[in-house]
Amino acid sequence: MDPFYITLIMFFSMFLLLGTGFPIAFILGSVGMLCGLIFWGPFSLELLYYATMEVMRNWVLIAVPLFLFMGYVLHESGVADDLFDAVVKWAGGLRGGLGIGTIAICAVMAAMAGISGAATLSMGVIALPAMLSRDYDKKIAVGLVQAGGALGFLIPPSMMMIYYAFISGDSVGRLFAGGVVPGILLAVMYILYIGIRCYFQPSVGPALPQDMRADLKSKLRATKSLILPGLVILVVMYCIFAGVTSPTEAAAVGAAGALFCAAVKGRLSWKLLKKTSIETLNLSGFTAWMIMAAVVFGKVYSGLGASAMIRSFITDLDMNPWLILIMMQASFFLLGMVMDDLAIMFLCMPIYVPIIKALGFNPIWFGILYVVNMQMAFLTPPYGVNLFYMKAVAPKNVTIGDIYNSVIPFVLLQFLGLLLLMLFPQLVLWLPDLVFK
Repeated sequence: MDPFYITLIMFFSMFLLLGTGFPIAFILGSVGMLCGLIFWGPFSLELLYYATMEVMRNWVLIAVPLFLFMGYVLHESGVADDLFDAVVKWAGGLRGGLGIGTIAICAVMAAMAGISGAATLSMGVIALPAMLSRDYDKKIAVGLVQAGGALGFLIPPSMMMIYYAFISGDSVGRLFAGGVVPGILLAVMYILYIGIRCYFQPSVGPALPQDMRADLKSKLRATKSLILPGLVILVVMYCIFAGVTSPTEAAAVGAAGALFCAAVKGRLSWKLLKKTSIETLNLSGFTAWMIMAAVVFGKVYSGLGASAMIRSFITDLDMNPWLILIMMQASFFLLGMVMDDLAIMFLCMPIYVPIIKALGFNPIWFGILYVVNMQMAFLTPPYGVNLFYMKAVAPKNVTIGDIYNSVIPFVLLQFLGLLLLMLFPQLVLWLPDLVFK
């Protein structure tokens, strides 16, 4: 059959089934298997076995459960509470100080866990009620927690970058290094927005009253509890960037370091180990099913010649390469409104990455652009996952309308950040080129 009609059948079927509410992993796998059976016959059943083995035997993907376990252990050890306690003591006297501190906490938690949900849920439970009780504007408080949580995509160790490396064959270490400057850039943009707005509109984010501010001794005591978790993060990043270990081995170091932190704090228990192990298994298992389903879908789609047809069509176009890049970014944004980030990656990247390389663009830079785009996807309705996280933990007086409206300025800031990274690729490539000479 003509590859054009194969593309039409597979993607139309996928989008049609998405409307049923079935898990995306089952939809991708079912469409891939059925199309394989129709066009190839019973031989296609072996694809499920090969897809499973490809995921299970991949050394890079082992880092995913290890980094997740590290993040969950640090979180359950009370690091988020300690971080916010330090923020209240150090920044509470500033206008917008709690909001600025919450963004900083989200950045630190991103470096611990590498996923968006952990920081969004934690700060939604800890920081949001604290800000609202201190008369912060509802929309800015809700919005900054969601935007800060999305930094987990970009600041290493990012799970999204590990998956991208699995598909593209690029270095995980280079991708991690490439995400550092953009992650700091976006965090600084959020902080500047909050600080400037609260300075000129004190009612949006008032400072703590004088009698509620901590003295220097209390501030130093609060900071002391953050030293060990901070050292774990620094050691993991040093192991990766200095070439001491591979990212997977560094993840194992981080997991062991997290357990050590929990033990020193006196919070290491069988209950903690059981809970963090189950949470790690749940998320890792979900991800594994998603990857296996996407691999099946991709192999059938590529094997029937459709991927090669699209690559040839795009590369043969007499079109400015930058226009093609912009169209790809637009497709990420639009798909992000209705699909899961992993599904978008495993559907698009096997097609897009060879095109990007053929056009002369750097695949590391392109991968970071994708991650920033997915940050926007996590905040944009109707499928913005952070919107659902926030609704699950927000106080009852925060409506879904408040949640939707709160993200608008932060999505605009993310879009501005994406433009800056597109116009100035060295913001992404400078650190990987410096570290991995």
